[in-house]
Amino acid sequence: MKKSKYALIGSILILAMMLGQITTVRGTTYSCAGVVGAEAVWRVKTVHNGSLANIFGASPTWESAIQTSFGPDSHKVGARLKTVVASVNASEMMPTPIGFVELCLIYSDLWVWTTSDFASTPDINDTMTLIWMHPENLTLICQTTSGFTRNVSQVWAFPFLNALPVPAATYLSELIWDNDYSVSGTTVTHNLVAPYVGLGAVFLVDCTESWRYSNSYGTFLGYKLVHNNGTVAYETVIETAGGIPGFELPIVISVSMGIMISLIYVVMKKKR
Repeated sequence: MKKSKYALIGSILILAMMLGQITTVRGTTYSCAGVVGAEAVWRVKTVHNGSLANIFGASPTWESAIQTSFGPDSHKVGARLKTVVASVNASEMMPTPIGFVELCLIYSDLWVWTTSDFASTPDINDTMTLIWMHPENLTLICQTTSGFTRNVSQVWAFPFLNALPVPAATYLSELIWDNDYSVSGTTVTHNLVAPYVGLGAVFLVDCTESWRYSNSYGTFLGYKLVHNNGTVAYETVIETAGGIPGFELPIVISVSMGIMISLIYVVMKKKR
């Protein structure tokens, strides 16, 4: 009986070490989490006209600035945009200015921003999202295209930050960002000093921008623009994200460790 008890404890400890190794591998090996049929809907949550006019200029300048960055009708509160993944090529070697690099290609059907119900058919078929699978390559392409005067930013990396490989938090931390950017987990923050030329817009006052991502799937979750007086000027949030199977690995590990600790407790209690 003693041998069987020790064997059980030994097996549990081996399983714990295996789970620890899985966590380590996940932290250094990136994968593309695109799933055919996955649906995502984003919604414009906040539009503060006064702050946006202060940041970009009086109407219609601020409306134009927002729509140039995010698309037609993205300046309206409650407007929604939908994508449904049509196909995924998880690993494609493609030529770039820095040589052949590995990319993930996700093709999606797109319903553009609207305050009405979505139509039964998409507005655009097979829009392509390119995901750079190795952070060092994305850093290098930003440096190369800027003449090695800049690192990663939303300006130089656009549109390659629309989705990320997983785990997204590790990927973001391994990119070399411009000095006015910072990363905390899966949130990228940009503290900009005016005047600043962004994506199709000129910021006239100091602001803070932030982008959020899902660590498990690399999905873009939302954008927030905050005026230097603390007012949220503009914000988009993800409303639904369906068709993505599975659980986050940390949750699985937590449950597994809880079971293991319970088993060890039971075995040791019986031994006493």
